[in-house]
Amino acid sequence: MKQQDAYKLIAAFMILIMIIVPVAYVITSPRSDTESQTSAQQSQQDKYNPEFWTVDQPFYSIADALNITPYGAVTADFVDINGMTPQMKQAVLQYSGDMGSLINDLDNRIYKSNTTKMYFATLPSIQQGVPNFLLLSTMYPDRNNFEYIVIPNTNNILKRQDTGAINIMGNPVIYAPQEETASQVLEIMYGLNKTNTSLDLYNGLLNKVEPAQYQTISSNVTFAKQFYIGVRAINGSYERTTAYMDVNSSTLEKINGLKTNSTKNGFELYNLTTSGNYTYVRIVSTDISRVFNEEIY
Repeated sequence: MKQQDAYKLIAAFMILIMIIVPVAYVITSPRSDTESQTSAQQSQQDKYNPEFWTVDQPFYSIADALNITPYGAVTADFVDINGMTPQMKQAVLQYSGDMGSLINDLDNRIYKSNTTKMYFATLPSIQQGVPNFLLLSTMYPDRNNFEYIVIPNTNNILKRQDTGAINIMGNPVIYAPQEETASQVLEIMYGLNKTNTSLDLYNGLLNKVEPAQYQTISSNVTFAKQFYIGVRAINGSYERTTAYMDVNSSTLEKINGLKTNSTKNGFELYNLTTSGNYTYVRIVSTDISRVFNEEIY
């Protein structure tokens, strides 16, 4: 699979977690009175405080997560780590950019637990020049093993003292750089009025695809208006679905050429269908590396 556009989908995540978060730590760490008060508070805390674990909105696919994401997601990624075979997990870590570093960062620094599912979406900035994103995740065991203060006039919104980001604990754990973004997620979940979500943007593309252990979606590629990849284990083989909204003609021509040569290239199935302005390509192989590396445009 050609990587330039596909890996844009997690590039923002790498920038934000590996660069911006450490910078936020440097900015927030030089504290005197506040730091000593927080340290005293933390020393009295367990690593798991059940009073804060209030969110209950499980997600099992990228569609579930988009449905609790504020409207406007530009890219989104979903990984169900526990649902993968060992071979698939290794392939995701190998072929999906620096996913291994991301998971390692979550496990060892952000939560100090084992990530089981992860979802990351880039969102339009609320403040000019300030990146905005939403990170949802589940872990085992449940932990809030970090220093925090409780936002005034709330019961469960935590401001982290290491990164300056907002955490709301539960299933899933919500992590966002700004309180407004986290509050928007709560409003979607528990508000009395229906709120538009990012699923409204991508529902047309997603309504003909199956949930998968690895999913990514974007409206920031050059060869289509919207683009999706999903990879899942199925009956001893691996299936990859790519979906395009308003795919350009040169990409469609190339896909047809790849389909013609699919059998000799080791694919059990290479199916191309269209529905209105949506194009879906489903490929199947026992070789997970072939599934990930087959070109997408």
